[in-house]
This record gives sequence, structure tokens and C-alpha cells, in this order.
Amino acid sequence: KATGPTERGVPARGDFDDEKTTVDDVTKTLREESRSHPTFYPSERIGDRVMYASDVFEFTGSKEEFQMMQERMERRQNTDLMEVESEIENVSSVDRNVFLVRWNVTFVPAKLAWLQKVARNWPFGEVDVERKDILHKMGERTKFTYKALFQTLKRMAVEKKLTMPVAKIEGQTKMTFENEKLTRIEERLSLVQSVNSNRVRNKRICRDLLEFYDTRKPIGMDFKTYDEMVESKVDIYSVPGMRTLDVDGMDDQQGNIEDVTAVLGFMTLFVLSFGVGIGSWYFEALRKDALMQKILDADF
Repeated sequence: KATGPTERGVPARGDFDDEKTTVDDVTKTLREESRSHPTFYPSERIGDRVMYASDVFEFTGSKEEFQMMQERMERRQNTDLMEVESEIENVSSVDRNVFLVRWNVTFVPAKLAWLQKVARNWPFGEVDVERKDILHKMGERTKFTYKALFQTLKRMAVEKKLTMPVAKIEGQTKMTFENEKLTRIEERLSLVQSVNSNRVRNKRICRDLLEFYDTRKPIGMDFKTYDEMVESKVDIYSVPGMRTLDVDGMDDQQGNIEDVTAVLGFMTLFVLSFGVGIGSWYFEALRKDALMQKILDADF
């Protein structure tokens, strides 16, 4: 039974009633057996030969070779990305036995791992952590201010609430089946198109994309070669701040100075209230690797 017209000319569910594999079949398998991600489709439902293509590389090989790649990608994703979550947004038929899957993956960026750990181990009561992506800020240049840092820490201490600006990777995958077996996977990320069309000005979002792509490195390929491959397909250096000699915060030193007093006052109060040991631990966490610069893109 057809479900009626769909967006952008995509056929309705019933337009291919004679196909062996249905939208319901694919949706159920994705959500129940493949951890809500098309790339991790269960091996028993994959054909003897598989073609996988992403924005940066292509692979064609046997079912066993593809399974090895699957296992590595899944292991890297679940190990390297902090508190990663996957979601299937929509599955639709685009041709007989061909389906378009819209999905997203969210995770806590590595540079914000310290903040997540602070919130999860807060010694003065449970902190309510709200995950919120910052894709709506992709056109804004990253700009660190101590005021944003101060507001973040103050809200966590006083209200026991934290808005965690998670990374969000949105993608769509075209899945092709033959005799009810998956034989072709074509994965495209929306951020790649956004970066290449010069719509991304926020380096935090660009770094989120690269962090996700680190989990997609092919087996047997060294990191240098893979990095060069990614850079040849994704124009990361069009994003302000992504070049080697770009230094965070240099374009707004005067604005930063105006907020220093407020932060130091708050941290002094924090140390006096909760002890030198705990206070110094937070100072150290904030200092390392300029981690604080990743907070500013969230709405507090």
C-alpha cells in the first residue's frame, strides 16, 4: 500500500510492490541488527561481492574483505568517538531494490572529553547534560571568549546543568540489493558538500568531520596517505583556522581580556569553596591543549 507522495520526487513506499526487499525490511534490519548505521549492515545479509564508496575512497571486494572493513570501522567508531550515538532518520525507495537511508551520528568531540568527564563525575550532585549539535553555526567563524567559558562553569556549579555541544555528522547512503543481498553501498556526508561549497566557516565543525573520518580509514592504509586522500576530496583549508599557522584567539585578544576578571573571580571562588585539590584539577583540565576553545559554539 502506497503512503502517498514523498519529498523531492522520492517514490512512495508502495511504488515498488514487486521488489523482494522492502522499505520495512531495510528499516527493521538497520535499527535492530546494524546499530542504526547502513555501513554496519549484518554480514549474513550481504552479497558475495560488495562495492563501498564514500566521499573520499572506494572499495570493491569479497564479502569477507568487506566484513573485515566493517568490523574495523565499527570498532574505531565505538572506541574512538566518545559517547557516540547513531540514528536512522528515514528510509525510502528510489528504484527497484535500491533504498536511500538518511542517518546521523552524534558524539562528544575529543577536545571536549574533559568537560563530559567533569559533568559525569561532578562531586556535588548529578549534572543534567543536554546534548545539542552546532550545525546551525557552520557559517560562523569560531571565536573563543572567556565569558562563554564562565557561563558554562557557572551554570554547571549553580544549576547543575550543562549544554554539551556535540558533533553531528549527517549522511545519506544508497543501498542496492540483488536477490535480497546488499551488494552496493554509496555513502555521502552533507558536511563534505558544505565544506567544498565554502559554506563552513566554523573550524570546530570541520574538525568534527575529520574526527569522524578518522574512523573510516581503510585497512592497510597508513595515516599519512589517508590524510592526503581526505584533503584531496574535502577542502578543509577553505575553513578559517584550519591551516597549520593559524592560531586560535589571535583575532580577538582585546575582547578576551575584558572577560578574564570574571573567570578568575569565579575560579577563585570555586577553589575556596570546594578545596584546592579539586579546584586545581579543574584549572589543569581547562589549561591542557586549549580545550576550552571548543565550548564557545554552543548556545548557553
